[in-house]
Amino acid sequence: MLPIPNPHFPLYSKEELQDKLDALQCHFTWHLSIGGNIETSHVLQKLAVEIKYTSHQNQAALLGLQAYLYHLQSQNREALQSLKDAEEHKRQDEQWASAADSLVIYGNYAWIHYLQASYQEAESYLEQVQQLCTTPLDAQLIPYIQAQKGWSLLAIRTRNGERARECFEAALMLEPENTNFQTGLGMALYSSWNYFWYRDIADEARIQLERTVLKHPNNYRAKINLAKLLEQVDTERSIGLVEESLEKSSDPYVLKASAFFWLKRNSTERAIKILQQALEQNPGYHLLYQALAKCYKIQWLNANKEDKNNILEAAIKDLKQILQEHPDLVFVKLQLAEFYGARDPAQEEKIYRELHEKKETLGPKSLQALNLYWGKFFLYRKNSLDEAKAKFMDGYKIPMATLVRKECAQKLAKLAQHYHGEAAAAIFRFIQDTDRHLPAEFSGADLEILPMEAEQNPLQVQICIAPLEVL
Repeated sequence: MLPIPNPHFPLYSKEELQDKLDALQCHFTWHLSIGGNIETSHVLQKLAVEIKYTSHQNQAALLGLQAYLYHLQSQNREALQSLKDAEEHKRQDEQWASAADSLVIYGNYAWIHYLQASYQEAESYLEQVQQLCTTPLDAQLIPYIQAQKGWSLLAIRTRNGERARECFEAALMLEPENTNFQTGLGMALYSSWNYFWYRDIADEARIQLERTVLKHPNNYRAKINLAKLLEQVDTERSIGLVEESLEKSSDPYVLKASAFFWLKRNSTERAIKILQQALEQNPGYHLLYQALAKCYKIQWLNANKEDKNNILEAAIKDLKQILQEHPDLVFVKLQLAEFYGARDPAQEEKIYRELHEKKETLGPKSLQALNLYWGKFFLYRKNSLDEAKAKFMDGYKIPMATLVRKECAQKLAKLAQHYHGEAAAAIFRFIQDTDRHLPAEFSGADLEILPMEAEQNPLQVQICIAPLEVL
């Protein structure tokens, strides 16, 4: 929707205009904390899948987030197109939701034009926001805006679960019977549990997702998340939800989660088949390739001696083909390197060195994984304890709560058994000092005592780790 020309522009100085824009409720003012171009590209790929496959009423929020991310990558034409798509979706919403969508959409429009130095257009959209909601503080009290913020936070990363939970709880205080807000709360609780693994959050998430799947039986993301929560308490129901989701959903998020479900039950071949089918429909979705590489590794590790070599050759062939088409998939490249190392360690190390030379272009998760894989190479292939220790330390220093970081800590603890006196104590002191300077996002994570070797050390180190999937 184009702004209505106003002959009295400009109304504000540039500084006054920015102050007005800062008070708006939109993706540019929600402090979404996207970490650089690498994470922006990653979230854009996930977001495209979510926009395509999710059916609950969050499309305007996701398209607004997409516009914001495109702007961060200086793709303003694409950003404006995403906002036009969001306007089309809001026409399908009920009256109050549509009005809230408009406030967020016009705010996003105003910010994009302002940042392009198109101040008249920015003021035009600002005027439309003011016509809809005269006081900026009032916009915070609109439950649909809180929900849009919640959906946007969830789409970015798992650790935003608690912030998203606050948004949906605020929305439900104003509209307690709104099933869309209830769905959002269930997803936020699940995301929070998937990051922190607190039992009380699991119980809350399970109750809320049960309500969601009862009222929205076609929400297969909710069903697959509920299946994961039920794994330990109702295995039969959990399997039933996974089977139903596999049969009726083509959402790659659902298929990837289903594959991991069967992978944990030693049904590696079925997991691989699910991922291959998902890739036929979504060949550009990078997380499916990473999941497939992980499945190949588990299949290879669990194979009997007669089959191991055939599986190794097949995995190398497939991963090489994937990397020819998608050369930037770092986790796939690391897994290929590990497979190479089973027959030619020099070829494995070559990949690590090539990635290290391009480390400035790697995201923190990729760097963390590179250090772990390279450390294991030094430990198991070269029996070089000092070089392995240095890599595990480099990986542990990267403040991303992942299973990779947890494994770096476990490797360091085991390495300490091979050192004596001050050298062993220095390893635990390093872990303790590193954890002391962790960012705020780690503050709520589970504290896990290191294995017995740590308990025997007088420092009694605690490691702050959330048990997450690296994928």
